[in-house]
Formats: sequence, C-alpha cells, structure tokens
Amino acid sequence: MRKDGFLKHLAMCESKKPKVTVVELKSDESLPAPDLHLTTSEAGSTEEMPVSEGHKNLISEDALKIRRRKAYFEQHLCPKRAVSEETVSQGMADQNSRGDGGIMEEQVRTDDPTISPVDEGDPSVVDLSVVDHNVTETTVSNSAASLHPIEADVAIQTLVNETFSGHTSVESTIPQRSRSDAQDLCPFCGLMLYRKNLQVHLRRKHPDQMSNLEKPASAQVKNPKQQRLALRQQQKIAMESEIRAVFRHCISFPVPISASVVADELVDTANEKHCITILTRWSQCDLERGVKLRFSQRWTVLCKHDTVEHVLPSGTSSHIEKELLSSHSPSGTIQAVIREDAGHQYVEVWGQNGLEKSLDLTALNKHGKVYEDAQFACLAWSPCEKKLLYVAEKKRVEPSAHSSVASANEDGGLVLLEEQDKNIYVEDWGEGLVGKSCPVLCVADLNKGAVIVYAGVPPHISPGQALWAPNGRGVMFVGHWNEPFRLGLKFCSNRRSALYYLDMKGNCECLSAEGVSASSPRMSPDSCWIVYLQGQVFGPHRQCLRMMLYDMKNRSTSVLVDVVRRAEKGQFAGIYESLPSQCWSADNERVFFSSSCENSKAVFSVDRTTGRVTQVCGLDALRLDDFGSVQLLTIQKDLMVMSCSSPNQPPCLKVGFLSSVDQAEDMQLCNVGGADVYEGFDWQPMLITPPSQEENHQFSGLNFGAILLKPYNLPERRKSPLVVNIHGGPHAHFAADWNATAAALTKLGFAVLMVNYRGSTGFGQDGIESLLGNVGSQDVKDVHRAVLCTLQNETTLDPDRVAVMGGSHGGFLACHLVGQYPDFYRACAARNPVINAATLLGTSDIVDWRYSSVGIQYAFDRLPTSQSLISMLEKSPIIHAAQIRAPVLLMLGGRDRRVSPHQGLELYRALKSRNTPVRLLWYGDEGHSLSKVNTQSDCFLNIVLWFKEHLN
Repeated sequence: MRKDGFLKHLAMCESKKPKVTVVELKSDESLPAPDLHLTTSEAGSTEEMPVSEGHKNLISEDALKIRRRKAYFEQHLCPKRAVSEETVSQGMADQNSRGDGGIMEEQVRTDDPTISPVDEGDPSVVDLSVVDHNVTETTVSNSAASLHPIEADVAIQTLVNETFSGHTSVESTIPQRSRSDAQDLCPFCGLMLYRKNLQVHLRRKHPDQMSNLEKPASAQVKNPKQQRLALRQQQKIAMESEIRAVFRHCISFPVPISASVVADELVDTANEKHCITILTRWSQCDLERGVKLRFSQRWTVLCKHDTVEHVLPSGTSSHIEKELLSSHSPSGTIQAVIREDAGHQYVEVWGQNGLEKSLDLTALNKHGKVYEDAQFACLAWSPCEKKLLYVAEKKRVEPSAHSSVASANEDGGLVLLEEQDKNIYVEDWGEGLVGKSCPVLCVADLNKGAVIVYAGVPPHISPGQALWAPNGRGVMFVGHWNEPFRLGLKFCSNRRSALYYLDMKGNCECLSAEGVSASSPRMSPDSCWIVYLQGQVFGPHRQCLRMMLYDMKNRSTSVLVDVVRRAEKGQFAGIYESLPSQCWSADNERVFFSSSCENSKAVFSVDRTTGRVTQVCGLDALRLDDFGSVQLLTIQKDLMVMSCSSPNQPPCLKVGFLSSVDQAEDMQLCNVGGADVYEGFDWQPMLITPPSQEENHQFSGLNFGAILLKPYNLPERRKSPLVVNIHGGPHAHFAADWNATAAALTKLGFAVLMVNYRGSTGFGQDGIESLLGNVGSQDVKDVHRAVLCTLQNETTLDPDRVAVMGGSHGGFLACHLVGQYPDFYRACAARNPVINAATLLGTSDIVDWRYSSVGIQYAFDRLPTSQSLISMLEKSPIIHAAQIRAPVLLMLGGRDRRVSPHQGLELYRALKSRNTPVRLLWYGDEGHSLSKVNTQSDCFLNIVLWFKEHLN
C-alpha cells in the first residue's frame, strides 16, 4: 500500500477488536514453535486468533503510541500527503476484501540466512520483527521506494520499528549538512552563497556561462555527496576556464619592441609636405601554441613642416619568422636580416626587388653562433652600405686524434687542439647568456661574399655593442673584462667595462676611464660626438648612471648628466636603463632617453651644451595624464616614436615632432598603432614616508612608492582581497605601465598593490644604496608599511584576505613577510625565491651581490668567512620558516643560474617537515625568469587557484 496511508491503516486496525495480521512465514523446521498460534487460510484471508492478555496490553499501549505519532506525522512531516478518512476506509475495505492487508509477501531466502535485503544496501527495507525470539525476522519491501529515503520514509521506518519491535528508533540515513558545507563560492563573481541558493543565482546572474557547461541530470545524481562533488567539480572547471580566458585576454596584447624611420620623401615642395615611413616591430604571445610571435607594421605619416597631418593605415601586419636581428641601411633603401633556419644562420640583404644577397654564415665556418642578446649583440651598416658589423661566438675547433699541439687561427688567437682538453670547462656570461663565452667582432663583406673576424681585441676583453667609426675606418665597441673569471651580466650594469676603438690594422685603444662600467654608445648624426653610460664596478648591480660625452675631434670626455642622489617630487631622478638605438636630435644638440621617475616612466632630453635635463613626455606633459609610462623607441629627424601605456591601458604607439625644448607642451602627438582598449578597473600611484622607527638614519628622509590597482563594480558589502606584488632585483622598478599579470588579477576581482620599496630605481642613488646591508629588514618593513597604509586608506579592501607574491628578490621578500608576520598574510606565491643567501653563495652567477647585499665590499679574491656567512643567514627567510603558517606556493626553474632551484627546495622541505601547507611547481627547462609562454600561463593559473582556495 502507499506509505502516506500506512499509519492511518494501522489506526483503523487498532480501533477494531485487537488482533494481529501477519504474513505467512516459510521458516526452517528446526526453529522452535512460536508461542502465538498463527494460521492463515489457503485463500489468503486472514483469520482471527486468540491473543494472550499480555499481548493485548502491549498492543493497546502501542495503539496509543500510534495515535500520537500519526498526529505528529500528519501535522509536521507530510501534511500535503494526508488523505481523508473516507478514502482510507474505502481503501481498507478493498484491502480486507483481498485479504492481504496491503502488505506484499516476500519469501525469505533459506539458502543463506545471513543475507538479507538490508545487507545488500537497500535503504527501503523496513524491519517488522515481532517481539518474540522464536519467530524468524520478517522483512517487508516497499515496492515504490526511492534510492534515497526522504524524511517521511525515515519517520515511517522509525515508527514501525518502535511499534512492532519495541526497540529504539534506527539511525536516520538523511545526510546531515555540516557547517563547512553550508555555503559555496560562485565560480564567476566570487560571492559566497548558501548552497540551496547557488543554482538559482547561477541561472539568474550567469546564464551565458552556465550554458557552456555540462549540467548533470538531477535524476542521475541522487546522492547529496555526489551532488556536492559534481557542483564543486563544475565550479572548478568554470573557475579555471575563466582564469585562462582572462589571462589570455591580458597577455595577448602586442607590445612594441622597436621602431625606425626607413624613408622620408618630399611630396609637395611648395608646401613643404613630406611622407615619412615608420617600421615598427612588435612582440605578441600566442597561448594556443605557447610561443612568442614577432610581427612588423609599416606606417605612413603625412607631415607639413614639423606637424603630423595624417597617419595612413598600416595594412596587414607581417609575421617575422626566425629573424634574429635586422637593420636598415642609412639611406633606408635596403635592409639586412640575420636569420636562423634548419640549424644554419644566414645574412640576407633585402631591397626593392626582393632578396639581393644571402650568405650562409654556418657554411663559411668563420665563427660560432651570432649573438642576438641585449648585452653584446649589434648589426650595423658601414657608411658605404657594403659591409655589416655583428658579434658572434668565437670558433671552436673540435679536437682530433692527430692534434696534440696548439695552433693559431686567423685572428691570432690560440685554439687548443689536444685530445685531453675536450672536456675542459668553458665559462659563459651566466643567466640568460648560457653558451656565450668568447664573443668576437665580425664583418660581412657583401661585395666579396666573405666574413672577416677582427683581430686585435685584447684576450681579456669580450667585445659587444659595436658601431662603425666615422668614415668606416674602424669600429668602436664596449669591452667587458672576462678575467679573472666571468660574472653574470644580464640585468647587471656594475661589470667592469670600457669604450674602445679598434682600427683596421688591429690597433685597440681605450677611450673611457679605467675601473668603471660603460654601456650604450650612441654616435651623433654628424659623427662628431658619442654619448655613453658609465657606472660603478660592484656594489649595487643596478644603479643610477652617468651620461658621458666623448668629443671625437678633441678626443676628450666630459660628464653630461651626473648621478642623481635624490630628486624632488616629480623631478628627474637619474638614468637607470640603456639608451635608445637612435637618440640624437637632427641638429646634434640634444639627446633623448626614457627613465624611471618615482612610480612612472617618462621621456627626457638633455642639452649637449648646457647639460640641462628637461622632461619631454610624461605625466605632467603633453596631456598624457591617462598614461603612467612613456617609453621612447626612437627619434629620427626630430620625429619621436613612443610607446605609451598604463596599468589599465595596453601599449599604443604615438608619434610627434619636437621642434623646441621650451615648447614641449605644443608638440602634437598622433596615435599610429596598438590596442585602443581601456580596461574596467582603477589605479593610483602612492608615495609613502616611512615612520621614524623604520627610518634609515644614514639615508634619512627617503620616500618610496607603490601602485594600487582596484576592481570596479564590487558586489554590495563585498570587499576585495588584496594581492601584494613585489618586484625582484632588488634594484628594479614597477612603472605604472601595462602589466598583464597585475591586470588579469584585477579583472578576476583582486586588488593588486605593486610596491617600489627603498632600493628600487627611480628614486635616486641614495635610495639604492640605503638597501645595502639592510635586506630582509628595511625592504620587508617598507612592503608591510605600504600594505598597512593601503588598507587604512581604502575601505573597499579586506584586511583579513591579504596574499603576497614575488619573484627572485621579490620571492625573498614574500617569504620574509609570511615568516615575520605569520598572522597577517594568508597565502604566498614565490617564483625562484632567495631563501638562504649563505647556501646560495657558491651557486649564483652574481656571487658579488651576495656580499654587497649584506654590506660587504666584494673583490674577486674574497673568500667567505664565518661572520659573512652568519650575516647572510640572519638576513634570509629560512630563519623564519618555523613561524610560517600561510600556505606557500613555490615555482622553480630547473636551469636557473641566478638563484639555484635548491633554494626553493630548502624552504619546501622545511615547511613539509612542519606540516605547513606548501606546493612546489618544477619547470625543468626554464631559467630564472620563467619566461616561456606556457610557463607564464601555468604559473598564473596556479597562483590564482592558490589564492582563491586560501583567501576564500
């Protein structure tokens, strides 16, 4: 019979003469006879039987219980299922006429009495045992039972058990919802909702996203635990899909890497109208293939006098395949390209009629691989446009069985040919320059189709950044000392080097001072002046540089721009990066460059005669208030090409003429390319003054900066979690430019704070030197102070959900913060972090920084002492590992030459031994920067999932 009528059926039976209706049992003959003599007619009708007084009293008491439970059942548990007494009476009459009482008979299996439907896991089986130990247990199966009982089912089961057996009620099989399962996070907007409301919220607020996901049929998933697992799996899939989509959107914007003016034609002599062609090169990430693509664009600018009137569309971009270097000739009529294909490297010369010349450099076998890096590489046309100057690895002769002595090669250098020397160790220039050890200057003679390797470079010098001397009678280059051994060169402007002149006869002359560093030589259009940058040797590996001016006629050197110790707010703060390849004005009077200034990057010019520095393009000039960063790509014939961006605007190109320094505000800028996108979040720069207790008394009065990115349209009464992003270096800089990682985090609902602590570039040399000897304390306090100030001023941020992330020295600081402030930061993500400076001493390619960072002057012959090792250890995050409670995500590059991956492993083991949540991602073929596209995507996905898991 139906379950909703079962209690009323029992009540109707109880109102009549007490009797018991049972079903026939097929029990074993060996069982003892029951005390109650129960018989059943063959026709199936029940027959009344005498019942003892004891049993009558029992049934009467049970009848009272039935009435009370019946009333409770109808009132509280299933009021909608209650039926009228008339219906029940009619049903009772029908059932009595059938004689089966509405209960289906089920034969008890006798082959194995230990097995019952209950043992098989059927929750619909109800135990109807009579209180008599001599009667076999009878089981009744509900034919209409569902897989999972509802509350009414359990109530009936409990009542029947208590009525017939006198036992206490069985344990309910309804799943009890724990407090931790009471709420779930919306995978699309981050709201925390009650689980019962989540599906309604998803249908109302996110119908588009839900339509793209598989919706499991509710009829197939009956178990609540399975429902929760399916929902969480669905949320995880949706969350990962959204994270990947946002990162793909942010990283796919093209970034300009170079620009050059390749043609200038007069089209209207009377009106002085001319047409300028600009060639730009861009880099773009393709996540589908996991590669960085390069493409070129040509723009035609119509000008009148010194004003841009029109910019013609560029047309379709051209993919640059396998191109290492390229350069246009001084006349702009031909272009040289060094390309690598199928293991061979070629020099190609392209003109108006296609490919005009091609040289197989590998087949000529004069040198090794051509350099394409920023530290050594060059590709320069001679003034006659018949020769090309470039840098390549010195040729190595493989040892043979018959060679046992050394022989001289063409450039006069000795090449060891002994068999036993084939395994000798060869030094290279460290991180990012692996395999680059002995560069040589090479000249490709296009008329003869031959390559010449310049002789005369001193053996203790590694040449690079070369350019032709006036009239093509020699070359000028930067030479780096490679003795007594090589130190890492990438990101390091403190390596001993000088500017040299080498003539065609092999005579080499030093043009700059001894015992300094030199870089970025740039010759004026009239070939009378050279500017270059000069810095200190050792100490901070990134520093404020001098701009030097070399007079080619008088062979004299002077300081054009000196080191800036400190700068007033918003004023020029010094030079920290290399000069553009073309940086002179057409009149040879001004030099233009980009440089960091507090939290921004601006373009400046310096007058060659007076040394006066003027801001040309930046936050306070040319109505570029919407941009936080302006990077000069080139200036040729007074036409400037600049890349402009901000934290919520991807890079775009702007061009304009600058005719007078005093009239910079009158320069008209035109947009010629790039993304015209404005992302929907806000950003603001911050200047922070440390309190007196955090002051560096040797360098008092220093400020530092930060940039805050905040999402728009927060849900009502919802606060954003804060991610603190810390740059590496430590002498580096967060400019207010486009940062794909920070933008993607903000679009996903995080606020991002990027901190330029004391020691960052853009705040003067004093700020850089203040960090020496104070790493692990001053920089840690600065970052934490920036976080506290931000939380105090921004009420939309959640102080209970703060995470920290960084790479290299930024990872060093991130691990310090979770160790020194264990109750404040809730999660940490560190890429190739410095964990123990003492153990890093013998494995880093910049061993000098390990000493300088703790305030010890470095020299090549310095050996570690117990005091220096103790100082390095005391300033390292490993000493705080026991206090770390925040979950830590580590991302390590297996081929990192700057910070050994064993640094991260050291922290990983320390946290694992203390049961602190930690996860390690290992990228075996990556270096220090973790720069491959697939690696960047994977790191970002794991960082966001890690933060969402531990902040929500």
